[in-house]
Amino acid sequence: MRQKALALVVGGLILAGVAPAASADVILTFGQSASGNTITGTANGAQNQTTISGTDVPITISQIESFVPVPTNQSAFFTLSATSTNAATMLGNNVTQSYSGSFSITGGAGGTGTNYLSGTFTDAIFGSGASLTLSASQPPDPSVTFTSSVINVLGLTRAVSLGFSNVTPAVAIVGTTLRGFTSSVAGNFSANPETVVPEPASLLLLGSGLAGLAARARRRRVTAVQS
Repeated sequence: MRQKALALVVGGLILAGVAPAASADVILTFGQSASGNTITGTANGAQNQTTISGTDVPITISQIESFVPVPTNQSAFFTLSATSTNAATMLGNNVTQSYSGSFSITGGAGGTGTNYLSGTFTDAIFGSGASLTLSASQPPDPSVTFTSSVINVLGLTRAVSLGFSNVTPAVAIVGTTLRGFTSSVAGNFSANPETVVPEPASLLLLGSGLAGLAARARRRRVTAVQS
């Protein structure tokens, strides 16, 4: 009987969704379909802040986790706007600088059509030579938000990784900020499944299992004392 009560508790835990959070999965991957450099980094006149931007960059979505069918190699448009939030520094041979911004990947130009994925981020860019990577993740900080009309896997573990290649001129610091440049772009985004909220019936089953196990333990103690 004790084994049955324990099984009931375990079953209640499973049904109530009390389980470790899943690790993050890649939910969207893209590469630009346009030729040449499509992203522009612009240092301001005081050379203490840089803005990285791209508007309606033609891209191809090569992977997407969606609850509606999305064709493989779906054409879309990528828009990015990010501004540095501190001074650029050298880390070994690499330049690093913090950025905050937003992005969108939509079916139509100008942010129209299907919202495949859009959001905001705050984290750092890192790189040297002809390559830069902008990475942001949550946790450890609440620095990434996602919205989508087709992806429903947008849980609390979220990550953005944008790769800028063919950076021209080469990565460098001017004044206290990243030097202006042009580049091409590719990216991937990750998230984990939303946390399952226990239904009332599941919570009731869990409570019943715990109560049954407690009652069984009390009866065993009483029997032991009487004997």
